[in-house]
Amino acid sequence: MIIVLVALAASALLGLATGLVFRVWANAIVAPLIAFVSAIALASHGFKFSEGVLVTVACLFISQVACLAGVFLESRAGIANFLADDVFDDEPGDNREHDIAGEQEEERREHPSRSPPPET
Repeated sequence: MIIVLVALAASALLGLATGLVFRVWANAIVAPLIAFVSAIALASHGFKFSEGVLVTVACLFISQVACLAGVFLESRAGIANFLADDVFDDEPGDNREHDIAGEQEEERREHPSRSPPPET
């Protein structure tokens, strides 16, 4: 029974680590690895075929759920970092538009029939 708990815990940790560190496509590599290792470990501890398949499927399920949780946690952290970088400090950023007022004046000269925008 302890081997089952160890296999489930290891699958959960591996799934969580995969979700936090790698992209979702890494599951294509990790899932067969989990299935193979858990099947070998269970067979070596005397589990029958049906019991081993059940535990292996449970390991894969737990791994997928943990991976999804890791991806969710990583995306939340990424959103928080993105929002933290966008601080309003009344200073223009490095990627600002230069000379927008000059471009608007050129457009007014090119299209004199257009009335100027109202001052706010």
